[in-house]
Amino acid sequence: MQRLSWPTAVVALGFLALVGLMFWRATSNPASFTFTDVWSAAGPIVGVVVGAVPAAVFGTRSQETAHKASVRAETYAARLTPEMAAEAESAARDQLG
Repeated sequence: MQRLSWPTAVVALGFLALVGLMFWRATSNPASFTFTDVWSAAGPIVGVVVGAVPAAVFGTRSQETAHKASVRAETYAARLTPEMAAEAESAARDQLG
């Protein structure tokens, strides 16, 4: 498993810090804001955090998986004899219809 890159981690932590700061500042003077006011302001940002952070994590994994599949395909293709390659191409055409 590939770790998150540091820019992705910084952006994720930045979003979380922004939401935390908004809640902290909004609740520091309870007479001026209600929870509904705070949540209506922070809700869209929380939605971005909830959507963007997992998307970045799984996007990185899918890129890694695609790269591994490409390397594996190239390795297998290099080992094929011309007869085996023609047979594999014919089978692939049959599957596609």
